[in-house]
Parts: sequence; structure tokens; C-alpha cells
Amino acid sequence: MKINLLIPVIFFALLFSKNSISKDQKVMSNGLEIHYRIYGEGDPILIIGGGPGDHSDRYVSLCELLSKNYKCILVDQRGTGKSSPEVYDSTTISIDLTIKDFEAIRQNLGVKNWNVLGFSFGGYLATLYAHYNPTSISKLVLLNSAGLNTNAFGHFLDNINSKLLPSDIEIVEYWSDSTRLAEDRHHAITEMIRARMPGYFYSREKSLSVTQTMEEYHFNFVMGRFIWNDIYNRQLDIETFDQTYTNPVLIIAGRQDPLGEGVPIAIHNYFPQSELHFIEQCGHYSWIEQPEEVLSEIKMFLK
Repeated sequence: MKINLLIPVIFFALLFSKNSISKDQKVMSNGLEIHYRIYGEGDPILIIGGGPGDHSDRYVSLCELLSKNYKCILVDQRGTGKSSPEVYDSTTISIDLTIKDFEAIRQNLGVKNWNVLGFSFGGYLATLYAHYNPTSISKLVLLNSAGLNTNAFGHFLDNINSKLLPSDIEIVEYWSDSTRLAEDRHHAITEMIRARMPGYFYSREKSLSVTQTMEEYHFNFVMGRFIWNDIYNRQLDIETFDQTYTNPVLIIAGRQDPLGEGVPIAIHNYFPQSELHFIEQCGHYSWIEQPEEVLSEIKMFLK
């Protein structure tokens, strides 16, 4: 039994191998140095992680999986990691500035257009990027994307909570206590995310690969708050936007993703040149639960 429990942790650690990392690279974009790393060789693919506010280290394993075939550009999004401004406010953190950062990286690399992969909230961000800069993206991959708007968040947490054990819920309630939030809000919220992580997965065992490697620096909730405010204040519902991006789109979704099946279907209906692939026995972190199938679908789509 102990060996079985170690399997996902060992797998995740192997994917975190840094053998293929280039030196840290950076580009100046709208008054801020934006840092990024490159994994592997081949056709370039920009990796946009989730959150908002996730540190790029959370997606090293995804880059290691794809870097066998592609040059993965993993960006520290504006407001996270090394791409952090001295002051966090609406003038330094916004959707528009983040998209301009992606363009700055593309131009810095001398790439005319590239493939783009967005995971979770990064899928929503990648879709906005494709809308505003359609000629910059040759193909778009949306991996367990959060969707075209905020509609799914009404049931997303409910679906996660429905899969938790009583012991998980007890931990969530412990860290939700107002006293603990007042003492160290960042730590308390991180522990709530850790306790809820099994609800993101089809396999509770494989959720260990995230919970056992999660660090507090992986999340920047301050940055996330400014991005959410920007979305709500501007009412950025992509479903109401005119269609500007008409290149191929691959939508990959876990059959048991707590986002539900309606989200990827809505994305599929929105993009005229899209294909939708559901992965069975798979939750939100599809490249961790079913890495071979994720890699196979992406390779087939991008070749």
C-alpha cells in the first residue's frame, strides 16, 4: 500500500526534473520585467497557467511532458514569481497588460506566430489572447479551460466539495475560521486549497501528486483579486464577443472535471474550427491523471 501511495508523488517529482530548462529569460513589457523559461526544442508553444495568481512552478510538470516534442515557453504571469511589480494596483495588474506581456515575449523570441496552451483560468486568458491577437496564434489548445465567462463558478466549488471526505471538509472548516484567516490569510487559504484538492481529481490517489508538492509561494491571491475585479468590472463575457479567431482549436476536458461538461461544450460551440475531446476517468488536472492521452491528443492536433 505504501508503494502505491508513493507512485503519484514520484511521478510528479520526475516530471519536475529541470534538465531541459534554459536559463531564465526576460523581456521588458509596459514598465515591468516579464520572466519566462524555455523547455525542450521544436515548434514553440506558450504555456499559460491557471489561477489567476498561480506561480509558474505549478506547471513545470506539464512542460516536461510536452517538451519531448515542443519548445515550451512557461511564463511567470504579470504579478507572479519573478514578474512581480513593486506596487500591486489596477495600473500594474490587468487582463490587457497580461496579454501585452504575451505579445512582448513572442516578439522577443522573434516568432511570427505560435501555438498557445491555456489551462483552467489560463484557458480563459488564452481565449482572450486569441480574440485580441488572432494573427499571433497558429493553433490554440484549451486544457480543462475555465470557459468563456464566470458562469461555471456557481457549481464548480459545489462539485469539488461533493467529492470530499468528511475529514477533508473538517480541515477546510478549520482553516476557514475567521481567527485563523486573520492570523495568516495566505496560509489559511493555501491549506483550504490543499484540503479541497482531491475534489479536483477522479483518482484521489493521484491528487497526492499536487497536495504533497504544494507550496505557499505557488499562489498570489493579491494579484488574483485585481484580475477578478478587472473581469467583473469590464463584464468580460467572451460568449458575447464577435468571432475574430478562426484558426484550429483543441478543447481537452476531463469527463469528471468539476467544471462540468457544459463548459467545454460551450467553448466548442463558440469556436468554428474546434474539436472537443473528453478524457475518461479524469478530473481537472488532466495531464497528471492521464498524461499519455493528453500528450497524444496534443501531438495529433499540432502535427
